[in-house]
Amino acid sequence: MAGISQKIRPEEVLPLLSRNVFTEGYQGSTRPTEFLVLLRRYVVQAKELSLLASQTGMVLRVTGCNDAGPLLRILGYRIRPNCGTAETTLLTEDPERAFLAIDSGFPLPALEQTLQGGKPFQYPYSSDGVPVVFSESDWTQLSKKNMRENSRDLLETILFDPSIARLYWAFSRLDSETSKELKESVGLGKLLPYAAVLDFYGRELCIENGSVVVPGGSRSASAWKDLVGASPASPASFVPKLLAKDKGWLAAYFDVLSRIRGKQQEYFTDPARLRLFYTGLRAPDPAAPATRGSFRPAPWMLLLATRLHLDDSGQPLVPGNLQEWNDLIFRQRDSNLTRKWARQNFQIKNADELIRMMFALSRAPSDGTPLQAYMAISELDARRSPEHRLAPATVRLLGRKFEEFSDQYRVFSEFPDLDDQSIVLFLQTAQGLHNVAAGDRGNAMGIFQANVGMWQILARQGEIPNSDLNQSWQQLIKPFAGIRTAAQVYDAGRASVSQLFQFSTGSPKISQDKIIDLLAGPAQSGTDGKEMHRESAARIRSVLDDQRLVSLDTLMIVGEALKDKAHGKQPEDYVMLLAAQTKEFELPRPIFSNSEHEEWAAGVYNSHHTDLQMKTDLPKLLKSTSAPAHQVEEARGQLASFLRDTLVGMNYAYYEPPGAQALHNNPLLVRSHDFAGDTVSGLKTLWQSPELFGEGTPAGGGAHLVGWNRTSFLPAACKR
Repeated sequence: MAGISQKIRPEEVLPLLSRNVFTEGYQGSTRPTEFLVLLRRYVVQAKELSLLASQTGMVLRVTGCNDAGPLLRILGYRIRPNCGTAETTLLTEDPERAFLAIDSGFPLPALEQTLQGGKPFQYPYSSDGVPVVFSESDWTQLSKKNMRENSRDLLETILFDPSIARLYWAFSRLDSETSKELKESVGLGKLLPYAAVLDFYGRELCIENGSVVVPGGSRSASAWKDLVGASPASPASFVPKLLAKDKGWLAAYFDVLSRIRGKQQEYFTDPARLRLFYTGLRAPDPAAPATRGSFRPAPWMLLLATRLHLDDSGQPLVPGNLQEWNDLIFRQRDSNLTRKWARQNFQIKNADELIRMMFALSRAPSDGTPLQAYMAISELDARRSPEHRLAPATVRLLGRKFEEFSDQYRVFSEFPDLDDQSIVLFLQTAQGLHNVAAGDRGNAMGIFQANVGMWQILARQGEIPNSDLNQSWQQLIKPFAGIRTAAQVYDAGRASVSQLFQFSTGSPKISQDKIIDLLAGPAQSGTDGKEMHRESAARIRSVLDDQRLVSLDTLMIVGEALKDKAHGKQPEDYVMLLAAQTKEFELPRPIFSNSEHEEWAAGVYNSHHTDLQMKTDLPKLLKSTSAPAHQVEEARGQLASFLRDTLVGMNYAYYEPPGAQALHNNPLLVRSHDFAGDTVSGLKTLWQSPELFGEGTPAGGGAHLVGWNRTSFLPAACKR
């Protein structure tokens, strides 16, 4: 009933109960939640039942109608009609108590049978003690409510005082020597106002031999003394001041630096840097509490400290140069902090000042600050050899495009051999796809990203040699540069796929069976390996079949036939049969009219992509002997829609999670993927991790993904 597993150890019961009380019992309000109200009632009823059971050997016993009264009053029931007959039933007397009895699983049917004249009712109701941190009185005497009501019950104290519950939870996570020293030297009463700070940031507190262990050890002890205003050798003074300083921000700083080791801790705990970085951390607003919310604020501070890359000399890695970061941080001035420092003409002159600024930015509530850009770009630059670091111009471009393309940077981190030219080409080409006409933009972005996704798979599997990574990447992307029309989208996709085959097989000839075999993994020599390869390939084929996607081979042959037709050459009969495959898929009959769509799902429902496919009649055009050149060109553009679905479907099939059902039962899943944000107004993160929209909105076309990131498909979207 308290939301605690029955598998926990006895010593974990009270700490976990305390945690649930202050996290689930109030949720940002002073009024108890329904969870806590019910929990308190459960405890009251359980105590009453336990007291009743103690009179009969910790077993609840009822032999008949005469001795059922005390138990029924506790359970909230009464007997109707006359007791002792087959018609006897239990009716609700006290709804609140009756609900608790039912919800806790009390065996009411067995009790009812006893009252109807059956065998005596017996229900063991024992209770066990659990370990307590210190003694019960140490905690109960902290409560003002207990002092007024003369109560000495620890369980009630925890249930009715969230600050004591939080302090109990915080102490339960300290080591025994530290908790004992804090109790004796500081006292629980003095620590009670800082229960939230101790909960969030006290886990790393450690007292050994009567002294607080500080990050950096003896070398940094004097700096910590200056920051806190007390010596670590005096825990009674040091700990309360540490917890109270700047609304908990100094404790947060202490906690983060206690968690890092090695070169990182040596760098951050240098006495001069220790003071410098803390001035940056407290700069945004020292009056804002560090305990606001259910989770620790400023999580990026911990990431900054633990994942900062240092060079061989122990200095922070600065991608590009400091001038680039001055420009990236102060150019937009999208926060009060950067605007304030920009007005003072502040300039970052060394790496330490850059990190100081990053500490300040770690308190920003959003994830789109220069800190996130610095961490991401540093990560991919650190994976490159010193002689191939990112050029300043590349760093500038990556920083300015971070908000739009940051999730795409993972591929550059995974493949550090991709040089500056490859990175710049990708970002410029991807940005240029936004210039494609609105109706064709989704196809262009989908084909582009699907091809890059397959390149990443093949490169990861070693099917594209490391020596060819840069050249293959660039040749894969170049066809998309400067495209505008639908026909150009198809041609770019075809040329890009051809380059994928050229570098993975040695031949530019496109084949669906071959690309499936490549995606299934490198060729195997052993029997088990071959069988696994066949199973992987079969799984990919089953997704393409169940999604009813047109074969890649068919799209290439029909596209070539349309090009020939533009030059006056009539296609052969077998091409007509292949083109008919584009007509084999039909949309399910709609359950909503157009007016109902507009009324219930305005701005959500957009079926342009599937509508275009349903209106396409390539066999008719191929048979025509008088089709004008512009119609033939438009037909080649219509193939881009089918090509997008097939290539995207291959990515879906490769990343299909175990137990997926939607890919095999919903043939619209791949087709409904929205790459251009046509179904969601105002969305700006088309190149970030996909988001699920329309869930539970059948009038809006149902659930579909918007955006794209090759390595972070939403598995739940592909399941039942």
